[in-house]
Amino acid sequence: MIQNALLFLGGLVLLLVGGRLLVSASVDTAKRLKVSPLVVGLTLVAWGTSAPELALNLISAYKGRGDLALGNVVGANICNLALVLGVCALIKPLVVQERLIKVEIWLNAAILGFMATIALLTGFDKWQAGLMLGVFGAYSMWTIMAALRQTDAAASPAAADTLGDDPTRDKGPMGWLMIASCFAGGLALLSFGGSLASDGASGIALALGVPAAIVGVTIVSIGTTLPEMVTGVMAVRKGQTDLAMGNAIGSCLFNAGAIFGIVGLVSPPGVDATLTLPIAYMGILAIALVPISRTFGKTVSRLEGGLLLASYAAFLAVSAVMVTRSA
Repeated sequence: MIQNALLFLGGLVLLLVGGRLLVSASVDTAKRLKVSPLVVGLTLVAWGTSAPELALNLISAYKGRGDLALGNVVGANICNLALVLGVCALIKPLVVQERLIKVEIWLNAAILGFMATIALLTGFDKWQAGLMLGVFGAYSMWTIMAALRQTDAAASPAAADTLGDDPTRDKGPMGWLMIASCFAGGLALLSFGGSLASDGASGIALALGVPAAIVGVTIVSIGTTLPEMVTGVMAVRKGQTDLAMGNAIGSCLFNAGAIFGIVGLVSPPGVDATLTLPIAYMGILAIALVPISRTFGKTVSRLEGGLLLASYAAFLAVSAVMVTRSA
């Protein structure tokens, strides 16, 4: 128990340091490229903080365990939409930029809704995974090209305000070498810290007699989403709520479109009956985010953040009851 507790605490420290490095590097990247931190959060940060899921699921796919990858992707998306956004919104209401309302939130609802429908009705074939991967690739290319086209316009003094309220804004941005070092160091610390924290939390739960199935559905998915959680909290505390929103939504798109798309091409997963509730809950969260993003002055308010967390707690409770009854 003591060893697991030390693993968890050590992993948490690494996550905090890694999250601070990644947010700082992301903000300075946005300054140097003269693009919004939202775009950086949707791309570089989202892809980087999803590195633990990518590594875990690719290994699972190559070992013929596509069902494990499906469970991890579903659990990670649930954590991003309910846990990460809920916690960040409680700290500070999250302003939802018009870009997210018009594009990413609808795309997220479409992809996760499609994924949930296929999983619950027919199961997955390779062509469906390939379609999801293709949609994500096209979206990513469009996002990057659009950001590069807007670089010159963003260089004007008026457009500079889109970089947000960064406490360090009066200081010049870091050089490219330092930014790259912070990105690499931050991602390494997030991945290693997330692994340590997840292993420690799993060991504590098992030592306390919590069923292994519950640990897999909850602790593992929470552990692989800790990089997104820490990055989001750090971003909100620095006033970069658009970076936090972009990271959470971008991670969901990356998980479903890129990670699951690749995994489905390698080893199309079967859908176990125990995943019915999590898959349905994931789809409901993605669709619910559409009206949530348009209320309270186009913010995710503290009230909505609390409701997201309450729904996640209810989901965990129902899952625990179902697993206990089937044991």
